[in-house]
Amino acid sequence: MARPLDILKFYLGRLGRVGAVGAALIVASLAWDAAVVRPNEAELQRQLVKNEQARLAAEAQRTRAETEAATGIDGQPALAPAAAAALRRLFDTAAKNGLELAQGEYRLSVVSDAGLQRYQLALPVAGGYPEIRAFVAQALNADPALALSGIKLRRERIESPDLDGLVNFTLYLEIGA
Repeated sequence: MARPLDILKFYLGRLGRVGAVGAALIVASLAWDAAVVRPNEAELQRQLVKNEQARLAAEAQRTRAETEAATGIDGQPALAPAAAAALRRLFDTAAKNGLELAQGEYRLSVVSDAGLQRYQLALPVAGGYPEIRAFVAQALNADPALALSGIKLRRERIESPDLDGLVNFTLYLEIGA
């Protein structure tokens, strides 16, 4: 009866040096897979689920803010359809630039001598400076009735790339639009 070691030597001898190195690499890759890759797959799956939950929560918050803007909050009058569409464009532009707009403040005033409604929007924003700048530029280019009233940016620490800020827009619409 042949011993397992003798059988292994026989087959490795038939493979030659290159074949033996190849067989050793196959065995090493199987060991690496079992020791490193497989245990980390579970952690990767947990991280993917966590990221998907965060994305869904952000989408739900965005949808809730858009719905509140279109339907009114706590018995306050609902925004006009044109104003709701403008807000939807703002939220879409922010999402395209990788920003998440927190729920902001919306105030309506009427400029009766001009026949206009003026919506003052105060939108908290967080992200990098290039993203915030691109968002503001694209929002203003997309809607000619939108004006930038003010912007305040603040950085927690000087070395931090992220900013917290408040972007104030004014949206001018005809009365009844």
